[in-house]
Amino acid sequence: FIPNAMAHCPLCTGATIAGVSITRSLGLDDSIVGVFVGGMIISTALWLNNILKKRGVKGNNKLRLFGLIIITTILTFVTFYYAGLIGRGNPYRIMGVESILIGSFSGAAISLAVFYYSNSLKNKNGGKVLFNYQTMVLSIGGLIANAILFALIF
Repeated sequence: FIPNAMAHCPLCTGATIAGVSITRSLGLDDSIVGVFVGGMIISTALWLNNILKKRGVKGNNKLRLFGLIIITTILTFVTFYYAGLIGRGNPYRIMGVESILIGSFSGAAISLAVFYYSNSLKNKNGGKVLFNYQTMVLSIGGLIANAILFALIF
């Protein structure tokens, strides 16, 4: 018996902090990394929701997922604040709003939409995915398209 591998949110957050530092040194806007931060937030919340369901936690699934998204978002941005990635001294802004926040909320919206779209495709196909790793491919594709759009605009 081999246990399942599981990602851990603090590790993802640390990697994101390093990623922002690298992209800043390359002159890229924080909104581009923010797109992937939003994807990380949604995937972490979905992962935690699945763990809770497997452990038999009762309740409204959508409400629980919404709560997990809020908690994951807060924990991620509090970490970013203390790491100095967001806050008063941050010059990386779009119309006065932190670039990483705009990218994060955009990436989160894309990730959540893709997750439900993938489930819809699966349900229309008799409970089977159209191709292997369907949700992952659609999610990463949507996030990359969003990041390219931000790179072209900002």
